[in-house]
Amino acid sequence: MERRQIAELLDLIQSSYPGKFMVQDPTRLMDSWERVLQKHDSEVVLKNFDRHLESSVFPPTIADLVKKRSLDRIDSIPNVDETLVYLQMLESKSEMSEEATNSIEQSKAQIRKILGRS
Repeated sequence: MERRQIAELLDLIQSSYPGKFMVQDPTRLMDSWERVLQKHDSEVVLKNFDRHLESSVFPPTIADLVKKRSLDRIDSIPNVDETLVYLQMLESKSEMSEEATNSIEQSKAQIRKILGRS
């Protein structure tokens, strides 16, 4: 992000969270945010800011704005490749060690819990 974009972001935060985002020393705040945000893509930061606006009544921190991905429940669901590996492990279950079998059972229990079927 460029300094101008960071200044606009800080202005957005201040106007979106009136009375909750107080800036005591604007120059120091700008310098510290620029030091971190200059290496991040402005589109990702702004997308995360929009998501934060929808989910929190508190102003975002830098960490909220630079997250690589959201921590949604959907992230807990295995993708196709992970599912195929899991199914292959189930097929060869007789060849697995007791430790591997226990690990699979624990994973299945976690999946049932996530799905609300525990």
